[in-house]
Amino acid sequence: MKPAADGALLAAIAGEEAAVYAYGVAGPWLDGADRDLALGGLAAHRSRVLVLRAEAPDTDESGAPGGYLTGTVDTPGSARALLAGVEARLAATYADLAAEVTGGNRRNAVLAACECSVRSIAWGAPTAAFPGR
Repeated sequence: MKPAADGALLAAIAGEEAAVYAYGVAGPWLDGADRDLALGGLAAHRSRVLVLRAEAPDTDESGAPGGYLTGTVDTPGSARALLAGVEARLAATYADLAAEVTGGNRRNAVLAACECSVRSIAWGAPTAAFPGR
């Protein structure tokens, strides 16, 4: 993998770690259908981070989950806003990864970007022609 692809992959790992963290922060504020959606999102991000780590170059670098978090989560609305923002940022991160890789890795990055974009909209983010941009 070329250096730019390694950097994009590490950024995706950090984004996935941030998403897992964000779902942990937001989860206690959600119930009903929102809680079900959050549990599905959490499971998806946990799975993706494991797959990405298996493909990552050997490094001691770890993501800074707080880097994706903005504001305080103290209401269901702020929990949904946090998750919408994290998913939108991660969609952009995956778009960057897709630009740097080829073949099956590109296909997986595009799929992940689409999934994050759909989840961001489900959490209340506005739709965009180029998600995450």
